Amino acid sequence: MHWRTLHADDCDWEVGVVSSADEEIIEFRPKEQTRPPRRLAVPPGTLAGMDEAALKSAYLRARPIGGDYYGRPGKRMSDMNP
Repeated sequence: MHWRTLHADDCDWEVGVVSSADEEIIEFRPKEQTRPPRRLAVPPGTLAGMDEAALKSAYLRARPIGGDYYGRPGKRMSDMNP
């Protein structure tokens, strides 16, 4: 699959499918590697039909890999359940 490009949060991201079975895992990789990659699970074939607005929406729902929802690995936030 061809990797696409998205500009969001003042950063250019490469977007592609890294795994597919029952779901596709879409990964957003920063081109400059200044931020952690993000991933989102979607139904199979979803990425191929996404336009720019749908990509941005998916980006906003994607979560950083290996970190909490704030993107800081190993740091538990006070508003998260124990």
